[in-house]
Amino acid sequence: MKLRIILVALTFALGGCSTLFPPSAPPSTDAVALARHLRSLENVAAFSLVGRMAVQTEKRGLSGAVRWKHTDEEDHILIFSPLGSQVADIRATPRGATLVTADKKTLQADSPGALFYATTGMDLPLTGLTDWVLGRPATGTTHEIVAFDDRGRLIHLRQDGWDIEYDNYQTVEGADLPGKVLLKSRELNFKLLIEQWGTLPRK
Repeated sequence: MKLRIILVALTFALGGCSTLFPPSAPPSTDAVALARHLRSLENVAAFSLVGRMAVQTEKRGLSGAVRWKHTDEEDHILIFSPLGSQVADIRATPRGATLVTADKKTLQADSPGALFYATTGMDLPLTGLTDWVLGRPATGTTHEIVAFDDRGRLIHLRQDGWDIEYDNYQTVEGADLPGKVLLKSRELNFKLLIEQWGTLPRK
């Protein structure tokens, strides 16, 4: 079963995701500020957030609220419908990922990305997203920082076939973190609006 309950609960006409965020600050060329900002994020080992997400392809879209807690050992993601009911409880570790629906149906996969694809048919780079959501490049692959502001905070990052844009930064425990993140590829747009950041354990 493809867990169509998730699609029925979350599907909507997703407006406003076809274009990238207009930057709230002009681009900068201050490499020192960029290096300083990226160093401030190096030791962030875990995070938690509360927000709203929206995903769109050419054929379908879905949206809902999200609560995400990330550590090196586990990701725990709760997804809620636009009306506020919980529709998915996702737990992912290096050993695999499990999704439990509101009616207690369970689906397992090797990774959270494979799980998301199995339930929605959408290919979302959840592994890279754990870094991108913090406003930093993912480790292990090449990247291009297209634009950043005068405080070194990323405005536009390009990596692994994705354009990632940022806006509405806020300071959390001494680190500047984005309030809006938009991923765009040829096949899919993903928007995350972060309403609240939790504590930031350091390495």
